[in-house]
Amino acid sequence: MKIIEYYFDFLSPYSYLSWQWIKENKQRLLEKKIEVYFKPVILSSIIGHFETKGPAQIETKRNYLFKDCLRFSKLNKVPFTTPRKLPFNSLYALRSSLVENVGKRQFEIIDLFFKKGWAEGQDIGDPENLIKFLVEEGFPGEEILDKVNSKEMRKALKVNVKEALSKGVFGVPSFVIGDELFWGNDSIPYMESFLEQEDSLDVNKYDEFLRDHPFQ
Repeated sequence: MKIIEYYFDFLSPYSYLSWQWIKENKQRLLEKKIEVYFKPVILSSIIGHFETKGPAQIETKRNYLFKDCLRFSKLNKVPFTTPRKLPFNSLYALRSSLVENVGKRQFEIIDLFFKKGWAEGQDIGDPENLIKFLVEEGFPGEEILDKVNSKEMRKALKVNVKEALSKGVFGVPSFVIGDELFWGNDSIPYMESFLEQEDSLDVNKYDEFLRDHPFQ
C-alpha cells in the first residue's frame, strides 16, 4: 500500500482546488492500493517558520493568485466563490477535521468545510457556522466543536505542522509520498506520473544542480 500524505489548510484556495482531484480519484487510488492521509496544518505557522510573507500580504501576488484560481476553476468546471470573510481564522475548522477528533468521518467533514467555504462562499471561520453546517449534514456539530480547544486537539494539530516541516513542506497544498514532495495544485500531474513510476525528473541533473549550486 502506497501512502499520500496530504497537507492542507482551509484558508488556501489551492487546497480547495486540489481537494477536487482527491474527491474525483479517491476510489481509483484505493483500487491501485494508494491511500491518502489527510493532514490539516496551520499555513501561517509554516510560513512563519521560514520567516516569509504569505500570499495575502503581497497585493500583486494575492491578486494574481485569485485570477489564476478563477481561470482554473472555470476551465475545470469547479464551483469557486470567495468566502465572505477573507482571510479568515481556519483554526476551528482545522481542529474539527482532525482524524483524532472525527475518526472515520474525516473525509466527509473536510469535504463539507471546503464546499461551504470555497464553493458557496460561507464563513467557515465562525465556529457557530461550523456547528450549523455539521448538524445540517447529520454530524454531531456541538460535540466536535467542544473538543477543538482540548489539549489533545491542540497537540494533534501542532504535531501535523511539525511533521510537515520535517518532511520539507513549505506551503499548501503539499503531497508527500515517501521522501518525495509535490507542492501546489499544479504539481498534481507530476505526482500522478510519479505514482505510475513514470517520473519525468532527471535525477542526475537534479543532483548535479545541488552539487554545483549549494544553498548559501
